[in-house]
Amino acid sequence: MKRTTIRTRREVQHFVADNRRLFPFVILFLVGVAVGVGAYLTAADQLPAALTALSPVGEGALGWLRGWGEACFSTVVLLGVLFLLGLWACGIPFILLVPLFHGVGLGLTEASYYRMGMSGVAVVATVVMPIGLLSGGVLIAACAESVQLSASLSRRLLSHGEGEGLYGRFRLYSLRFLLFLGVAMVVALIEVLLRRLVLS
Repeated sequence: MKRTTIRTRREVQHFVADNRRLFPFVILFLVGVAVGVGAYLTAADQLPAALTALSPVGEGALGWLRGWGEACFSTVVLLGVLFLLGLWACGIPFILLVPLFHGVGLGLTEASYYRMGMSGVAVVATVVMPIGLLSGGVLIAACAESVQLSASLSRRLLSHGEGEGLYGRFRLYSLRFLLFLGVAMVVALIEVLLRRLVLS
């Protein structure tokens, strides 16, 4: 029993050490969710319904394509913003706003459906929360990559370093963002399927 406890503790310590650069973004994301919920509770009557409601997926291939585009739009835009901010030596303060912004949107949507009662809770449990966490995970990983490159560029500028090795770093950075983009599109497809099942 004691050996199992020690092994579990070591595994947790290794996990924390390997992923510590993600934790600040996770915290900002959760703060954003809390802010979004609070904002909805205090100003629900002033918020347009289209801002927080999920639209059902239309019929036919065009309806599915439109739903998929709506599902992946915000995440793809934020990934593009993060990609560009990572190429800017002063981008870190703005990168930190992205998980906060995404969390606010998720919090607003959650709160609006909770207000509907049990039917809204079901939508949150089956669509809003799973997709919000998946897309949030993609953005958090992208934030960590963006901060890492931005900090590296900043250090090079401050130390008057040369651009050696930057091409390889940029290539790896671009490949990782292509991976994030692919995952975001798959998450959007899952969202469309869930919306079709739950909201139709």
